[in-house]
Formats: sequence, structure tokens, C-alpha cells
Amino acid sequence: MKAFVTLAFIFLAVRAMPQCLSSVNPVGGTNNLLVLQPKALRIITFYKFNYGNQYFEEDHPSDFNLIKNANYSYIGTIAAYGIASRFTFETEAGYFINKTQIYNLVPEQKLRGYGFSNIVLSARYGVLINNQKRIFHSLSAGVKVPSSNKFQYSQGVELPDEVQPTLGSYGLVFQSFLVKEYSFRGLRFFFTNRFETNRTNNQGFRPGSSLFTSLFVSKHLMFQWLKGDWTTILQLRNELRAKNTREGKTVSASGGNLFFLSPQINYTIREAWNLSLMGDIPLYQYLNGIQIGTKAGITLGLSRDFHF
Repeated sequence: MKAFVTLAFIFLAVRAMPQCLSSVNPVGGTNNLLVLQPKALRIITFYKFNYGNQYFEEDHPSDFNLIKNANYSYIGTIAAYGIASRFTFETEAGYFINKTQIYNLVPEQKLRGYGFSNIVLSARYGVLINNQKRIFHSLSAGVKVPSSNKFQYSQGVELPDEVQPTLGSYGLVFQSFLVKEYSFRGLRFFFTNRFETNRTNNQGFRPGSSLFTSLFVSKHLMFQWLKGDWTTILQLRNELRAKNTREGKTVSASGGNLFFLSPQINYTIREAWNLSLMGDIPLYQYLNGIQIGTKAGITLGLSRDFHF
């Protein structure tokens, strides 16, 4: 009974103070932005870890300390297949090894969710393909399907939204990719946008819409002393999140405006496999109400294209 009461208290408190860790985003690199040639298959798999241990009230740290730290470990896969010269079909899927919140209570309490996340099915169209000027633009639209409509429980209490692997909400995903290359200098610039909107789930909860805007600069490293094929990428990302709603009422402590600096290093193995390591460094976080911010994140990715 004591454990039930403690979990119920945590559940109510976290409902009022939602976690706002950075979302699970596909690996930001050079190999998942353009349409594929017909009958070409691209596989990207990645592992992401994200950690936060500080509450924010708007744009400054808060003394509120219910949660000691929050973190997640996620394995994701992106598969794309070239249907025609300008059309590519793409899927995104993933599995949360854990979504964990550790609370400042005596004794210490921990809530942990795990399982498959949402699935995204989308089609990408190459609007502009100019090989002479090395400029490319593509647009993508798709649907987001929850892997499950069932929610996880711990000791008879439903886990809070922040540790559920999926919220059972269907949605739409729209993306834009603009790439400019300077081949002789080994330099590339990318500008990407990703907009996600969600429907209300079967519990009357609707996650707020989100807009991710990223600017990338990529440089192929060409030094005599450096062996192998190396590329560095620097990403500046903005995450703009609308507030959630529950049973038609706005959740005040949700949504916000975040900026991240994400350096990345990529190594090509035998001109086929691309191994990348990326970090997320928060530059600015404005969180509505009182929420946990992101401390740091790291992503390890592996990708390869297959041609049939």
C-alpha cells in the first residue's frame, strides 16, 4: 500500500511537471538527406542516450527537485528505398531500452518504461536535383503510427507520459531538405525542417506539435597525416514545441524553445559503411512552467547504401 501511495504521488506530481528531454531524432548526417536512385536501399541504425538533471522555470534553473535525473536509451532504424529517380519511400522505427526517472525521495524511487516507439512511414520527392551546381532540395510527408495503444503500469499505477515508450497518438510528419555542395573544397551546407503534429489518444491526451529546424556544415577532412575517410559535421538545431493538451485543457508545464549545438564526426569504412558519433550540447532552453531540461546527449550511428 505504501508503494502504491508513493507511485501515485509521483504520478500526480509528474503530470504537473512534465519532463522535456530532447526528442529522439534521426541521425543528422550527410547520408540521409537526399532521394535515392531507383532500386537503392539505405539502412541507418543508431543508438541514442539522453540525460537531464536540472529543472528549468522558463529560461533559468529552478530549485524544484522532485526528479533527481531523467534519461533514456534508444535504438532506432531508418530504412529508405528508391522507387523512382525522384521518389524514395522511407520508414522510421525504434525501441526504448529504457525511459527512466529517478526521484529525490526516501527511499529513492525509480520509474522505468521500455518498449517499441512510434513508426513513421513517409514518401520523399526530389523537387530540385541540379548536379551541375550541386544543389538539391527534397520534400517528405508521412504518417506517424504508435506501436501500441496500451500503456505500461508499475505496481498497479499507470506510468507517467514521460516514461511511456509511446503515447498511442497518431500523427503526421512533414520534412524539407536543402543541400548545397562545394565538391572541390569538400564542403556541404544543409538546411532541414521537420514538423510533427499529433492527434488525441484514447485517454484524451494530445502531445503538442513540434518543429525542428537544423543548419549543418559538413567538411571532408583532407590531411596527409590523417588516414582514412573522415568528415566533420557541425549542426545548430532549434526545437520549438507547442504545449500539450489533456481533455481539451492546456498543460501549462509543457512545450518550449530549445537550441542545441551538435558536433559530429563520421568515418567511412571501405567506401561502404559510415560510422558516426554525435553529441548534443544545449545552448539555450526556455521551458514553459517548470520542467526538466536536457543536460547532454550522445548518438552513435552506422549506415550503408545497397544497390541492386
